[in-house]
Amino acid sequence: MSMPNRGYATCLALLLLSSPTNVPASAAEAVPTNPPVALDWLAGDWCGQQGQAQIEEHWFARGGVLLNVSTTTRGGKLLGFEYTRIERRGAGWVYIAQPGGVPPTEFAQSSTAAQRIDFSNPAHDYPQRVSYWHDDRGLHAEIAGPGKDGEQRFAFNYTACPTH
Repeated sequence: MSMPNRGYATCLALLLLSSPTNVPASAAEAVPTNPPVALDWLAGDWCGQQGQAQIEEHWFARGGVLLNVSTTTRGGKLLGFEYTRIERRGAGWVYIAQPGGVPPTEFAQSSTAAQRIDFSNPAHDYPQRVSYWHDDRGLHAEIAGPGKDGEQRFAFNYTACPTH
C-alpha cells in the first residue's frame, strides 16, 4: 500500500474521526483492563509537524476533565481543528473527539501504563484506537484501525511548543 503524503494523511485522519458513530453505552461503561491513572503528563502545549503541516495540541485540566484544542495548519492556512476532552466515566476514562466541531465520537479506555493511555471504539469506522504516551522525547499519539489493505496507523510526535 502506498502511503499518502503526511499533510494529506493528517487531513484524512481528521476527516475520518468526524464519523458520528459513538461508543455504545455498554462499551463506554466497560471496566478497563487497568484502573484510571492521573493524566497530568498530557497537560501542556504540544507542537508537531507532519510533512509541511504544523499540528498543535493545547491540553489543560479543568474540574477533573482534560480539554484540548488541536489545529493543523500549513503555510499559515488552517487545514483542520478538533475539540477533544478526556473525562472519567465509571471505572475509567473516555476520550471524546469532535474534529471540525462535528458531533462527538467516544472511545473508551482500553488500557493504561505509566504515562500512557489507550482508547478504543470497535464500532467506529476509522480510527478504532487512539493512544497517547509521554517519554523523554515528548508527547506521542497514534490512531489506528482497519484500512483498505489491512491495519492502518498514523503516528504523531510532539515536543513542547516554544513560548511566545
